[in-house]
Amino acid sequence: MIKLKKVKFKSLTMRIWVTFTAIILIIILSISIIYLVVFRSTNEKYNLQLLKASHDTFKENNFNQLKGFDDVRNLHGSSHFIVNINSSNIINIQDFNKRGGPPGQPNMGFPPNSGITQDALQKWMVGFIENNNISENEFKESYHGRKFLFIISSVNNIDGTNGKSYLISYMPAMEDNTLLYMVIGIGIMFIVFGFIAAKLVASHIAKPLKVLEDYTVRIAHKDWKEPIQIKNEDEIGRLANSMNLMRTELKRADEEEKMFLQSISHDLKTPVMVIMSHAEAIIDGIYIDSIEKTAGIIRDEAVNLEKKIKQLLYLNTLDYVLENNSQVSKINLRQLLLYIINRFEVVNSKIYWDLDMEDCFIMGNSDKIQVSVENILENSLRYAKEKISVILKEENSSVVLEMYNDGPNIEEKHINHIFDNHYKDKTGNFGLGLAISKKIIDFYNGEIEAVNRDRGVSFIIKAPIA
Repeated sequence: MIKLKKVKFKSLTMRIWVTFTAIILIIILSISIIYLVVFRSTNEKYNLQLLKASHDTFKENNFNQLKGFDDVRNLHGSSHFIVNINSSNIINIQDFNKRGGPPGQPNMGFPPNSGITQDALQKWMVGFIENNNISENEFKESYHGRKFLFIISSVNNIDGTNGKSYLISYMPAMEDNTLLYMVIGIGIMFIVFGFIAAKLVASHIAKPLKVLEDYTVRIAHKDWKEPIQIKNEDEIGRLANSMNLMRTELKRADEEEKMFLQSISHDLKTPVMVIMSHAEAIIDGIYIDSIEKTAGIIRDEAVNLEKKIKQLLYLNTLDYVLENNSQVSKINLRQLLLYIINRFEVVNSKIYWDLDMEDCFIMGNSDKIQVSVENILENSLRYAKEKISVILKEENSSVVLEMYNDGPNIEEKHINHIFDNHYKDKTGNFGLGLAISKKIIDFYNGEIEAVNRDRGVSFIIKAPIA
């Protein structure tokens, strides 16, 4: 079985031209159908009416056709003859051309190889006489593959016998295809000129597209130097503006990623350096205080290093885990907070925990919600001086969770960036925990923000009520 492959044009010129050509061909086809179905039928009826008028006039004027009908273009192939049928059914045909009819009487002029002769054609038409009295019977019949229109009427006997006489007017159903040929010719001209127009249009469109293509390659190679300059106000101009916006966002993400990698490399390098130095001290027998204390320092730094690596891996896989392995259920947020706070209270017994919590329910994965809250409370516990407040309530069809600590305020230039994936200020105070919390809360259609108070900072989470 032969499979037809879809034709693909790589050239914009060919695509425009093929589309234009298809439209022209559809127009030509539509006009051709209208011509064949409507115009020919209408034209045939019109010619038959003209032939009938000529037939009546010819009969009323004693078989002398008026000159006015000689000039009618549609009747140039028409003719008339009389058929006399006597009492013995002998047929006698009187052709007005043979009898020396009026000058200018049209000649049928059939080609020699058409198989049509004047006498044979007239005898064929006589065969359609069926009744004695006929009143302008109209016929549309084909003879030797050619269609004829003819009218038969009874007339007064003109040969002096007791027979019957009939007047027959006829003409070939000429098909004037001038309009169709003109439409096809104009269509071909449009197709030829359309190729030239398509090339000009394609060149005009392709010029800014080529600029966009080069600009895309520059962005792919992280060349952020200059934005693209296209002043069009059309779709191409809007595409250029979108690409400039993309450039700005990619440049910002690239800079944040570099800053993040520098920060991560410093965070990972410091505990590794401490572990190596204390391990070498044990090997060399030179250590501070005791070998147990030195081993304890190595252990604490290893735990810290492990925590940072786990956070980094968790952040990098979080999107996939949330999308593909997240079991959503109804969570009593108050019970979850009490469980987390009970574990955090033993970390620093000097911190006072002020709790004001109602039973509130949200939808989400319990493990992921726990991670997001733990990261915020751990951050609060790190900077709190004396007090941490947790308020949980329902407000305006949302669950509102506020976690406050009385530590130092966050600088305004940093407060809007502390949840960014790769953000860290110069002191290294913001790590991956807050970025992980925001990503989880955003996934469950919640919101999180940090707000400076007169003394301290509040982290406020809003989530839909289950």
